[in-house]
Formats: sequence, C-alpha cells, structure tokens
Amino acid sequence: MLRKSKRKTEEMERATDGEAGESIRAVAKDRHVDRSTLRRDIKRKEVKQEITLRDSSPVVLTHNQCSCVAGTVLCNHTVALLFQTAHYTELNMPVVPPVHSCTESEQQWHKPRTMGVKPGPINSMVFTKPVPNRMVQTGVRSGFYRGMVGPLPDPCLFRVTEAYSAFSIEDRPLVTTMNMRPDKPLVESAFGIVQEGSVLSYQMPALTSRYTTLHTDTPPTPHLPIEGYVILPCDLPLVCSEEEQLHMNSLSVDLEMSHKIEEATREQSSSSEWHLLRKPRVTASRFREICHVRGESSANSLAERILKGTRQTAEMRRGAEMEPTVAAEYSRLANVNYSPCGLVIHPSTPWLGASPDGVVFDPTEYPQFGLVEFKCPNVPNYVDCKYVQMECGSPKLKKSHAYYWQVQGQLLVSGMQWCDFVVWAQEDYLVQRIYTDPEVQRAIREKDHLCVWEIFECLWEVGLNFCRCKPDAL
Repeated sequence: MLRKSKRKTEEMERATDGEAGESIRAVAKDRHVDRSTLRRDIKRKEVKQEITLRDSSPVVLTHNQCSCVAGTVLCNHTVALLFQTAHYTELNMPVVPPVHSCTESEQQWHKPRTMGVKPGPINSMVFTKPVPNRMVQTGVRSGFYRGMVGPLPDPCLFRVTEAYSAFSIEDRPLVTTMNMRPDKPLVESAFGIVQEGSVLSYQMPALTSRYTTLHTDTPPTPHLPIEGYVILPCDLPLVCSEEEQLHMNSLSVDLEMSHKIEEATREQSSSSEWHLLRKPRVTASRFREICHVRGESSANSLAERILKGTRQTAEMRRGAEMEPTVAAEYSRLANVNYSPCGLVIHPSTPWLGASPDGVVFDPTEYPQFGLVEFKCPNVPNYVDCKYVQMECGSPKLKKSHAYYWQVQGQLLVSGMQWCDFVVWAQEDYLVQRIYTDPEVQRAIREKDHLCVWEIFECLWEVGLNFCRCKPDAL
C-alpha cells in the first residue's frame, strides 16, 4: 500500500497546476484541513479528497474523505495526500509550489534518466534495434571465449621479462606491462586460476554456484522421482497398435535411468538433452490443457503444438535470466537450501514429464524436502498478475489456472508433498506453499490417462506425418 501511495503522491505532485489539479490548505484554530483534486489524465474521472488534522503532538488524523470507491476508509489517495502534506511541511512551504512547463524551467539535459541501460557484465550485453524482431533474436553480442583448453600454465614458465628484454618499450607486447611474477597470489576466475589484479580477475570473475546452502547439517538431496514412490495405475481404455507399442517401448525408462536423466538436464532450456527428451512427452505445463481437450480436432491441434514446441518469448527469456538471482534471494528470505532440478520422468508413466525449477530443503517443514517453481512476470506488483487472486484475505494462486495444475503435476510425477510457488515481480514478491491436492491429482491420474492416450495417439499420427514431411524434424 505504501508503494502505491508513493506513486499516487508523485501523480499528485505532477498534477498540481492549472486544470490538472489543485491542493488547498485551510487553517482554523487547532486544526488543519487539506483538500486536493487529482485527475491523472483527461479520460479518467477526477478524485476529490479531504483530510482534517488536529494540531497536537503527535498530529492526529481526525477526518478523511475521498471520492474514490474506497474513500470511506483509508485509501491510497488519502495516504498520498498525507505524504504530500508532510513533504511540503518539511520544506517549510505554506502553499503548493507551481509546476512549470519545460519551456519555463531550466534545461534538464545534463541529468541522466532513471530508465536506460542497467550496468552488467559486458559479455552479457546485447545491442539490438529499437524494435527488435519478434521471431528471431538477433543483435550484436560479445564473442569472447576461452581459446585455451585446460588449466592455465604456471606464470613462472612464461619468462616474459627475459624473453623481451632486448626489445624497446615501444616494441614490447602488452603482456610485459602486467608485472607477472611467481610470487603474486592467484585467484579464481571464469577461466580458472589467474593472477590477482589481472584483467581476467575482475572482467571474468568466478561463476557463482547455482546451489544455495544455508543449512549444512542436512540429509542428502533425494533423487527424483523418489525411490519407492509409485503412481497408481489406471485402466487404459485403448489398445495400442504394434507401431504405438514400439514407440511406447522407446519412451520407457527405469528408475536408475530416470535419476540420470534428471541429473543430466538440470540446465533445462540450456541443455540440448532436455529439449530432446521432453519433445515426445507431455509435460506438466500442458496438464490442464490436456484435461480440457474436447474432440478429435482439439486433440490434433494440441498434438501439433506439442511437436512444434513453444517459441521462447521475451517473458520466458526474462525468467530464465533472472532465475539464478531470484533463487538466491528466495533461499535467503525463506531460509531454505536450494538446488536445481532437471526433467523428471516416472517409470510408471514414461510419456509424462515435469521440470520443476528446483528442490528445496526446509528444516521447519515435514517432509523437509519439496519443490519450487519461479515465475518472473514483468509487472510492478504480483497483484497485477491475472493468476493471483485474494482468498480469505491473502493472495493465492488460482486453482483454475494452468500454473496450479502444473505444480500439482510436478508433485504427482516427482512424488514430493509440497511446492513453493514464487511470483517475483518488479517491486515485491509472493511465496505460496502449495501442498498436494488429492482432487486435482486424481483428475490428472484418471482423466489425463484417458486424454493423454487420445493425445498420444494423435501425437503419434501427427508426428509420423511430420517426420514424413521433414525427416530431420524429430
């Protein structure tokens, strides 16, 4: 509420001249009455508000009124007016200062804008057009790479000073100015051990670990899916043909292979194996869509979308870039251990897959290990997300949204009992611990087994035709 009120204060300060708005202070004996009128733009309705303050120590708000919907109680407009009144009081201003136009005020060109290119590693910068191509991600980016394979040689073997002692200062290479000596300490970098103070030591620092360990005395992280966990089977209403059965046999895995797949695909979208293994399978992000398939045409359409895959959007790319930072901050705020997770495939249902964002250890929870799923929407607050609603006075994920079914699908495939759903917005964040929902998981087991086989049959037919048209597609 304070963040929204501060934004309202900025709007009121920008709207205090001419027709945009007005702010008047009236003093009567021991009370101060502040009134303001705010119109954010021409199309929106103006907001009139009034507050009455008692001149005492401390100052007491005796009356407040606003013409907005929440004006009968303490709304954001009233809090913004209080902020504005306190601000002008600290500046000893008896009246609201006039707002000058750009031609009436001094030039502001020398002041940098708040919006612009944020500082970051030069090798991660990408320079693109003002309106980039939505289909292809292009641009000028760093091509810096490690040309030497293996550990760097010992600096004492270089003998740079001796080798170029006969050369003049103008003819000596740049390496002779680095003062490389065997007695100088070595530090870690992205390219290995380098000399302290060298260019690589600060331009290419050591890569941070994706694992966050706040609790040291912990049991080992379990392999997913959990050993001994079995998904209850359902009666399959369809009889597979010989080709379909052979295709099903090609997807089958045992528990040991499932653990190796999960460990090898922890880079997820950066791993080619992750894309290859999830392409012929139905993943957790499609579970709600599968349960609501109606008819053969919609099944064929969904099968085509699964085979074509999902193009990485700007939102998905932003989430992938922010995930390491968000995981570290979430672990610190929630006081949990975090480790990345790969593609989870259960031997009982090899045609299904799930890719949680990580495995979490919480010593205060039972069981202590669970999952975590990150969402990084490009919105100011998490309340602006359409999949978040107020329930019993607290924000929660909508149970009808695909994200809720995705979380339940991850719990079903992995065998875990809970998952932290984290929404990391620009200004705030939401952490909701979601436990297994028997009703949703029952629907996924029963309905998805029927629907998945319908989708899988279409997936086989569409994929077969797709491969005939494009032999290198799969």
